[in-house]
Amino acid sequence: MPKHLLLFLTLPVSALADPVSFSREVMPLLSDNCLSCHGQDAGHRKADLRLDTQEGAREALKSGDFMARIVSTDPDELMPPPKSHKPALKPDQVAMLKRWIAEGAKWGRHWSLEKPVKAKVEGHPVDFFVKARLAKEGLTLSPKAPAHTLRRRLSFDLTGLPPASGIQLQASSIQDLATSLLASPHFGERMAMIWLDAARYSDTDGFQSDASRTNWPWRDYVVESFNANKPFDQFTLEQFAGDLLPNATPEQKLATCFHRNHMTNGEGGRDKEESRIDYVIDRVNTMGTVWLGLTLGCTQCHSHKFDPVSQHDYYSLNAFFNSIDEDGAAGTKATPYLSYQSPYAKRAVEESQKLVDARKPVEAKAKADAEKPFEKWLAEKQAAVKNGFQAWHIIHGGVESQEGTKLAQARDGIVTASGPNPKQDDYRLISTSIKLPRLTGLKLEVLPQNGALSRGKDGEFILTDIKVQVRRKGSSQIRDILVKYAIADTKVEAKAREYGDVKGTLDDDPRNGWTTKGFPKDQPHTALYGLAEPLALESDEELIFELRHRSTNGDANISSFRVSATDQPGPAVKELGPSPLEQLAAGTPDRHRLLDQFLEDHTPYQLAKASLDRANAQLKEVQSAAGKLNVMVLTERKEPRDTHVLVRGVWDKKGDVVQRDVPAAIAPWPAGLARDRIGLAKWITSKENPLTARVFVNQVWQMLFGAGLVRTPDDFGLQGQRPTHPELLDWLAVDFMENGWDVKKLIKLIVTSETYQQSSDRTTAADPQNLLLSRGPRFRLPAWMIRDAALASSGLLNPALGGPPVRPHQPEGVWEEIFMGRFTYEPSQGAAQHRRTLYAFWRRSIAPTFLFDSAQRRVCEVAMSRTNTPLQALTLLNDQTIAEASRALATRMLAAKAEDRLQLLYQSVLSRAATAKELAVLHRELDRALAYYRAHPEDTRKLQTTPELAAHTLVATLVLNLDEAITHE
Repeated sequence: MPKHLLLFLTLPVSALADPVSFSREVMPLLSDNCLSCHGQDAGHRKADLRLDTQEGAREALKSGDFMARIVSTDPDELMPPPKSHKPALKPDQVAMLKRWIAEGAKWGRHWSLEKPVKAKVEGHPVDFFVKARLAKEGLTLSPKAPAHTLRRRLSFDLTGLPPASGIQLQASSIQDLATSLLASPHFGERMAMIWLDAARYSDTDGFQSDASRTNWPWRDYVVESFNANKPFDQFTLEQFAGDLLPNATPEQKLATCFHRNHMTNGEGGRDKEESRIDYVIDRVNTMGTVWLGLTLGCTQCHSHKFDPVSQHDYYSLNAFFNSIDEDGAAGTKATPYLSYQSPYAKRAVEESQKLVDARKPVEAKAKADAEKPFEKWLAEKQAAVKNGFQAWHIIHGGVESQEGTKLAQARDGIVTASGPNPKQDDYRLISTSIKLPRLTGLKLEVLPQNGALSRGKDGEFILTDIKVQVRRKGSSQIRDILVKYAIADTKVEAKAREYGDVKGTLDDDPRNGWTTKGFPKDQPHTALYGLAEPLALESDEELIFELRHRSTNGDANISSFRVSATDQPGPAVKELGPSPLEQLAAGTPDRHRLLDQFLEDHTPYQLAKASLDRANAQLKEVQSAAGKLNVMVLTERKEPRDTHVLVRGVWDKKGDVVQRDVPAAIAPWPAGLARDRIGLAKWITSKENPLTARVFVNQVWQMLFGAGLVRTPDDFGLQGQRPTHPELLDWLAVDFMENGWDVKKLIKLIVTSETYQQSSDRTTAADPQNLLLSRGPRFRLPAWMIRDAALASSGLLNPALGGPPVRPHQPEGVWEEIFMGRFTYEPSQGAAQHRRTLYAFWRRSIAPTFLFDSAQRRVCEVAMSRTNTPLQALTLLNDQTIAEASRALATRMLAAKAEDRLQLLYQSVLSRAATAKELAVLHRELDRALAYYRAHPEDTRKLQTTPELAAHTLVATLVLNLDEAITHE
């Protein structure tokens, strides 16, 4: 008698009550414990035994060793073996396998690869399945959440914003409120935020250069698509193959930017073909995560150890993207491009123009008001320079080099190089003898020696960078001084990253810098460097001026130079030639230049001018964005490329040639479809595909509940978690497809359930992680939503849709530190500062610093990350946007009656009235703050406010930081 039949006869009757589910019980167990050694990956398979196929499993069962080795006490026989570091199977797992064998070892597929089935339900489908699951555990749904909580929950979930004031939620109106919120233009913005994370969208390329790109019109396409409730299958089709559709519109072509949002690598020395193959691989991996919920990237080097996707399957999917008309270039050469003009940019131009128009009169008035103090200053200077004036003072000090060049300074300040002549070198002039009250700029004179300006063969110098630094005597710590601008008496026209313009010496990039090639080598040349802020040296501090010769050419070190310093502002460091006061001393005054110098130190005017300059710079930027932009899209080559399996995933190790195809284990290729990207998109959204609808439904569930029905949203494979409510997931997936992939209908169905409307207050010991959905969702809001909520609550939010990216406030110097001055972060001005976070400029090397737990946008991310650190609390208490929102709330409070102010604050931020106990705490804190600011007027002046406004601002900040304010309740 066969062993498995004997086992069947000896099982108790109770064990035969419910048949074992292969897909939901047996397959996960095999995956966790067996398939790493006995799966489809032939390279790692042990004993030539397969347990991932029905044939292989049958062979194992026939031998009789399968269960014997699982229950063995001999470590040499036990499976899984101790050396695998996997624990022995638990008794209930062993019992389940025995039952499965006794029932005939019925085979099947992993649950996610079986087509979803829509079971019959009574009442609301979500509640039908959730209540049934709770009943098995002796639990029930929690009571319904209070009306104000539901109103906030629904508003945040569907728009990412708190509810507008005045919106009420009656017991029977949640459907109406959901309908209203789904019709809001902010719905598309809320959905776009999660889609941009999945699409690894960014405004820059990434990697070392991290150059800017102009793909933002695609972001607006996403917002438009969700607002229009574009069917998800059509949304998919356009992003995969919009360029291939008959009579494709510009927007359909634009949609394909989804598959060009990957990073692009333009680092020197990298083979472009390697980069191109990386881009293709990234598209396939992203497709696998976003639409299929599979870890396809695991098959780049070998067949998947767990899921039924072979390495040949993987590169057959690569073939769909391998003939894009690209060569792996980055930056401005990352073709193919779509020339596209955004309809949303005009609004940004008009907005910026209004800002400029508002600031121009302020600057003009400040200049006019400066006339009277200027006359007084001019009279004082005329008396001071009557015996002559010298703007520049030679710096004397010690000299040294990094690589061995001998430097010596003469009495006239000229430093001469001699001795060894290394290919590259850094010179340093270190001085403690500067007697000026402050430094505003430095002058570098490059002097000829023996008819040449450098020690190189051609006599031409290349200065790649300069550094101005301060060091305290006896200390090794050096402080860098920011140099804002540079001018020279020569300018060699050159492209970016070429040698010519003196401005290239300010960016720490050795691929550009100053040279006077083409100008006489037997004449001196001069460069002026203006400091960003005047520098006052302490008595024990020394100034270091460093000249870096680090060109890729080499052999271009300066042979002789002299450095001078000035304390004069304005024209003296911005223009070559005599300074305004030198002209005045010589009897040839230039009133215009003298006024410019005076205004440079006149604070009221400088504040107004800086404000106007920022507005003008922003206007120029958005005007450029309003023109034709190059957006990265997909187009096919005329001649398709051959696609190879890459041996071990190495880009230049080509194996078998493969054709365009899909993993048969997922779904068959639809009959009659061409093997192109259109066909691929239709295969993905085919009703025969068991994954896509489930995966998207799960992403929506995660958005609403904080965690998906499958808690591994990026892995529906054998190593992913099983759904907590599999029948519910299947029902929603089938219904989603049957209703034309209607996203808004899906969301409305979920949010009108009793399950969604539960209170989040209750935590049951039987369901601590809410896996059974025994309470409402409660989790901290995403950082972007907290920022948007603060702006909305305070009335500062600019609700405009679309357009060029903006730059919200962030701490100074972050970009400059990372990129060594190559990129400077200038916060947006005016209404643009208060746009939604969706529109924030996203640099891959450093994501917006006010966001925490956000996707990095370097690769596709669909899972939500939540951490809790002190830095997050510090951000919410000190971020400039929060401070501005708090002040705006305080201003609104002070405009109301005194007895209504604190209730107005609570209603604005929390959408409810404060309790008597809460009001008592708020009054206490307000009184304390008011007393403090009245007793410390210097702190009030620092805030440029009144004690009343400062106190109310502090209380507003307190409420904005309440747990209730930053939590999805």
